[in-house]
Amino acid sequence: MASLAARLAVSAAALLPLLLFAAPASAANFTCAAVGTCQSAIGYAVPNATTYGELVARFNTTTLHGLLGANGLPSDTSPSTRIPAKTTVRIPFRCRCAGNGVGQSDHQPVYTVQPQDGLDAIARGVFDAFVTYQEIATANNIKDVNLIFVGQKLWIPLPCSCDRVDGADVMHFAYSVAGGDTTTGIAATHGVSEPTLLKLNGITDPKSLLKGQILDVPLPVCHSSISNTSADYNLLVPNGTYAFTAQDCIQCSCSSSNYQQLTCAAVQGNGCPVAPPCNGALKLGQTNGTGCGSTMCAYSGYSNITSLSIHTTLVTNQTACHNGGAARAEFAGSMWRMSAIAFHMVLILICFL
Repeated sequence: MASLAARLAVSAAALLPLLLFAAPASAANFTCAAVGTCQSAIGYAVPNATTYGELVARFNTTTLHGLLGANGLPSDTSPSTRIPAKTTVRIPFRCRCAGNGVGQSDHQPVYTVQPQDGLDAIARGVFDAFVTYQEIATANNIKDVNLIFVGQKLWIPLPCSCDRVDGADVMHFAYSVAGGDTTTGIAATHGVSEPTLLKLNGITDPKSLLKGQILDVPLPVCHSSISNTSADYNLLVPNGTYAFTAQDCIQCSCSSSNYQQLTCAAVQGNGCPVAPPCNGALKLGQTNGTGCGSTMCAYSGYSNITSLSIHTTLVTNQTACHNGGAARAEFAGSMWRMSAIAFHMVLILICFL
């Protein structure tokens, strides 16, 4: 147990900010009606220059590969690569919705209390106010918010959700509003419609946006063909990012040019099994044909009963079919409108004659 001096030092440091600030009890208004786990993320502005390796160690919610993929960086980026101060880095983590209407990070990250720490300083200074001191105290059953111990391990409950939005799977991204931000700009930057962003966050007046306000931004993700019997069935990969799965033997990426299908490829080496071809010929990630009706050999999950096995399935590209149908419908509608206009013009001419 920490010495009395250490206890008093941390207690005193905690007391001052809690007396000065009337901080809200909750950092964000994330709701979670679903029960289960999923992948979420926060946009963390690093307070001081750091490295990707240090961020992995600080949050302990992901691997280096996971952090690089969430930010769309090359997978061979060195962990010692420097990150300038104030750079916003997307930190992925596992979200858990326990059925109480609130989503929180699944018992991670874990922070070790340092000398002179206080709960409010930890919430604001270390974790960029994505969490409040009250939430940390509740999550860790701390009765006296002014009394913590050097070396004490604290679970930091980051805000998140696993709910679908407008009937579609999304990755809920906690975004801290910066000076000069607008809901229009935030929505456009993240590929979300502004009405959806406003509704999800209960914003009735876009001009009421405050610096430091935490918003729930529902990032669109690529549709996958992963079976619901696979351990990674709820893999969520937003536009411009990638993720490793199947024990790092499969790399899946997402592009806004084809939200209809997650693009996956086998990782060579590392003792990974060979991904079986589809229909005996088409390899994982390969396509046959173009446009409507073209097929692709897609990743459909993995199993690991006795040894790791990769599964694939043949999927048909329906995007072009839908686009073509929409185009034909628009063309037909245009022709009908032109015919109607011409008919009325003829009637007008007849009247004048």
